[in-house]
Amino acid sequence: MTGKLLKQMIYLMLVALVGGALTNGRAQEEQIVTGINLVSVNVMVTDRNGQYVKGLTRDQFEVFDEKVKQQIAHFSDEAGPVSVGIVSEVHNSTPAKTEAMLTALNQFTRRLGTDDDFFFMAFGKQGSVAADFVPTADQVMKHLVSVKPGGPASLYDAVYLAADRLRKGRNLKKILLIISDGEDESSRTSFKELRNRLRDFDLQIYAIGIANPSLDQRSSLGVWVYEDVTRPTGRRPFIPNTETATGRAVLAEMARVSGGASYYPESENEPELAVIFAQIALELRHQYTIGFYPSGQSSSKAWHKLRVRLNAGRNSPRLELSYRQGYRRVSR
Repeated sequence: MTGKLLKQMIYLMLVALVGGALTNGRAQEEQIVTGINLVSVNVMVTDRNGQYVKGLTRDQFEVFDEKVKQQIAHFSDEAGPVSVGIVSEVHNSTPAKTEAMLTALNQFTRRLGTDDDFFFMAFGKQGSVAADFVPTADQVMKHLVSVKPGGPASLYDAVYLAADRLRKGRNLKKILLIISDGEDESSRTSFKELRNRLRDFDLQIYAIGIANPSLDQRSSLGVWVYEDVTRPTGRRPFIPNTETATGRAVLAEMARVSGGASYYPESENEPELAVIFAQIALELRHQYTIGFYPSGQSSSKAWHKLRVRLNAGRNSPRLELSYRQGYRRVSR
């Protein structure tokens, strides 16, 4: 047995011993076989004004797996139950922002139905904390200090662990909500590994980009800017360096390929964040869910590209479809 493998086994044993409402660690990797399982695709349909389009039927949708048309085995236009994983980055230097974010998240989770379920994970340079509720900023900070240096302490590792936990959620529809600046310096997991892992799972990613205090131009003022979000200024903070631009690109890419969306709040105060979370909650209730069993005619390669086409009628207005771009087919 190699030293690396022995260390991994010891680490997994330690993870298994951690319990309670607040936990830290990394779950053991598993593979799924989508070749014999139902592939589910959540599709959001909007018109040119961004309004959700309801009332469409199964017969109006067509699904293609590697350009091969598939038979739709499951179709629903109802707001079914959802499992939500929340991953939030916290900075010790910005407790007010953390408190506002957690308050807005509390409002978001209160909108979930009785059949929905969620878990919360916060991470920072000290480590991570996970719970089946949204704690206060004080609880998060105290726990991160007490468990130092346990658990994922950077974005890719934290998302990797959260995605693995979310795939075990009880509901077919799964959403991963990521709140971060998108930057990563110390993860054991590379972006390529994370991307492939996320492709293994049928989940949508919604990302909210927050400012890195060390790079945010406003952080030097020592105050947090509050704005009346009912009066949009159209202003966006200047991106001063490639690190910030790369972080935003990472979040946007993860959201895009999963059929989700990315948001970049201007002032990051509680009212603005609450509006974003309300928008995400609304989108979750206005999606069509389409499922199919991949036919034997489709390609056997690992990554399968998906295409969803809508036949709304010759005289129908132009409609926009948002859905995940593909899925990863893993064989044993």
